[in-house]
Amino acid sequence: MNITPGFVAQPSVASGAMTFDTRVVAPHERIDYWEEHCAEKVVGLRCSCLSEKGLEARYHHYDFGRMKMIDIAGDEHFIERTPHLLRRREKDSAFLTVILNGKTFLNRAGQCLVAEAGDVVLYDTNHAYMHGFPAFARQVIFEIPGEDFRQRFGEWSLRDVVHFSGANNLARTIPLALQDVLRQAQSSNLTNVMTGAPLEKKVWDVMETAYSLVHGGVRSAYHAQLLQRARKYITENLGDPELGPAAVADFMGISLRQVNRLFEGEPLSLLAHIQEKRLEGARRDLLQHGGFATSVSDVCYKWGFKSLAHFSRKFSERYGVSPSRCR
Repeated sequence: MNITPGFVAQPSVASGAMTFDTRVVAPHERIDYWEEHCAEKVVGLRCSCLSEKGLEARYHHYDFGRMKMIDIAGDEHFIERTPHLLRRREKDSAFLTVILNGKTFLNRAGQCLVAEAGDVVLYDTNHAYMHGFPAFARQVIFEIPGEDFRQRFGEWSLRDVVHFSGANNLARTIPLALQDVLRQAQSSNLTNVMTGAPLEKKVWDVMETAYSLVHGGVRSAYHAQLLQRARKYITENLGDPELGPAAVADFMGISLRQVNRLFEGEPLSLLAHIQEKRLEGARRDLLQHGGFATSVSDVCYKWGFKSLAHFSRKFSERYGVSPSRCR
């Protein structure tokens, strides 16, 4: 089997990934094979290719839990998600995609743009679109459930493609952070929800930065770096019951007023952001397989809540069900 040069340099794949490669079938069968497996693991689409040797493409599919990651590489080809496929192959997801090699053009809702290596694009799967890859290209899609996306970001519409240029100093943190998630996924054994949970957290942090960029919350590259540093500290210290704005300000070496200003324009204030992250971690623990082995009070204190009654009340307000019923 002939191997396209672009495929040779691909990194080793973690044992937690599932791989599909069109080169395992005859050239005339490759389009059907690709469409079938993309519909199963990525999204329903229609594919075409002008090469006489047929489509040469592969993907590695990683399961983080709620989120998925798909590392796709392929030679020249075109894909369409048509109105017919929207009805036939329904999928409600947001695709956060970083371009690693080559370039792609995206056509959607009268909007046509070109994304190159180092860029990131964000769009949903509920509207028709067409993508073209004029030569070998590699991209990594972080698939976020639409319900989860709307729960966090409300009415943020993804009908139009959101484009973050890697050449833009302000937006550069987004592709760099996503490439870091990719490296961690490749070196991990993603065999259960718990191993994928830290990677989901990192992707949500990237999404929060993206939201801030689009809605004017991030004022400079320095501001973006400070926000990223604060979020990382919060994520790593959620179990500390003393974690709050003052603790974050002390860690950052800035005033309490400054640290609260960092989160101005964000979907949540700093204090609400900390509570939201704690509740997310608690819910994840309660829903995991074997959750009955852990008491609700253990989960409560693990995630930094000082009072079981306070935890139960906030959890019920957030998710509409008590912690014990959730478990």
